[in-house]
Amino acid sequence: MHPTTRRLLAWYEAEQRDLPWRRDPTPYHTWLSEIMLQQTRIEAATPYYERFLERWPTVEALAEASLEDVLGAWSGLGYYRRARNLHEAAGQVVALGGFPDTPAGLRALAGVGEYTAAAIASIAFGRDAVAVDGNLRRVVARLDDIDVVVASGPGARRVRGWLEARLPTGRAGDFNQALMDLGATICIPKAPRCGRCPLAEDCLARAAGHQAELPISAPRKAPRAVSAVALIARRGGAVALTQRPATGLLAGLWGPPDGVVDPGGDADAVLSALLQGLAPGCAAAAWPVGTVEHIFTHQHWRVRVFELALPDDCELAADLRWWRSEAADGPPLSRLAERILALQGGVPEQGP
Repeated sequence: MHPTTRRLLAWYEAEQRDLPWRRDPTPYHTWLSEIMLQQTRIEAATPYYERFLERWPTVEALAEASLEDVLGAWSGLGYYRRARNLHEAAGQVVALGGFPDTPAGLRALAGVGEYTAAAIASIAFGRDAVAVDGNLRRVVARLDDIDVVVASGPGARRVRGWLEARLPTGRAGDFNQALMDLGATICIPKAPRCGRCPLAEDCLARAAGHQAELPISAPRKAPRAVSAVALIARRGGAVALTQRPATGLLAGLWGPPDGVVDPGGDADAVLSALLQGLAPGCAAAAWPVGTVEHIFTHQHWRVRVFELALPDDCELAADLRWWRSEAADGPPLSRLAERILALQGGVPEQGP
């Protein structure tokens, strides 16, 4: 075993984080946690993981659930494509008779990429695979003093080569998780805690005195600006919601009707179309209540929000429905929808 690996594993055995999915690392538990942890911090994902297991303790139970129920349980965690992939992959696993036990087999599941497949294969099945994510790239960029971009190209190949040269046969799961813990608790993005690092003597960037300057990242594109209009229609304590299409941004989630304003377009025309589509044939005026800004991965939405009170004799369009917030079986809302509805002092006390 490589001396660096020996020091890393000794530290991990003494200092590893107590995480719920590590207590019983079955394929289902490992897969569920890895999907939830894609682009989400452990602190935010943990309560969702525990609630999912309580509601759907097996992959078979999750496969039998409706997509709407899964989206509802996911509500607030963000990046909702993960929830749709989770539900689809559960069905794939049941059809296969169990989880594939190799990285290649796992990659065939919806939502499972190279890193996730390697993580599940190493942790749940003991396969000798390195799971390379942003945390590991940062750690290795410092340990090996890699002064080029490590997310792709030669820098990424150098990271993988460093890891594969130190991968302990039969203990890849511990090796991957040890590096994850090191990156999360000590070799953090800013102001790394080198005085506590078990690999300080191995770190070439620390020896050169520029560990905090690594890794080098490729320039990020600014999110595209999107202007939109949203319409909150109330009747008594209820609000009218519509479901987004099955594909595209926030697919399958519910929220107030909204519309994107084309560059150079007329926001009033979009609002007028929303009013006509909400309750065809009804004459109703809306008033502005505020603006919500929301950043998706590649888009920065600025939504002007309007409100109206719909008379009792106006019928909603067929694709809308009234909703009350206290309803136990409410539809899954996007975080953007929650923020829009919260403009008037919180999600409304809901309706008919």
